[in-house]
Amino acid sequence: MSAVREAQRANHRPRTWVFWAQASMAGIGLLVALYLTWLKLADASALCAGIGDCETVQNSAYSEIAGIPVALLGAGMYAGVLLFLGIRHAAHPSWAALALGAQVALVTAGLLFSAYLTYVELFVIYAICPWCVVSALLVTGLFALTLHEWHHHIAQR
Repeated sequence: MSAVREAQRANHRPRTWVFWAQASMAGIGLLVALYLTWLKLADASALCAGIGDCETVQNSAYSEIAGIPVALLGAGMYAGVLLFLGIRHAAHPSWAALALGAQVALVTAGLLFSAYLTYVELFVIYAICPWCVVSALLVTGLFALTLHEWHHHIAQR
């Protein structure tokens, strides 16, 4: 591979520590979201260890959109981040740049939706799900690291 192409590719590829931090956050977020999806579909009780009120949150009208569990949407977002990270790591620079832009859009939407759901928990249903708080923190971290990568990408142009 030519030095120019390798330099172009490096501009879009996540740096090692950022890649592993994002992949770890997205992986943990995916597991949490799949757990919450399973709870919703199985009508099971969450393991909350006496912290918060998972049942009220899971049984609220806000836990679904058109019959689809909100947690399943979160799982899709986390899986999408993992997909985009993989593309950015391995793809041609033009595809990697598109994947970075898509990742920015996806985590921004995830952050905004998570903020809305946190507002609903605090001020509408008056109950907090610790699993949801973990997910909100993970998507906030993903948003910060993705913007960090976006800024790095823009600065390298």
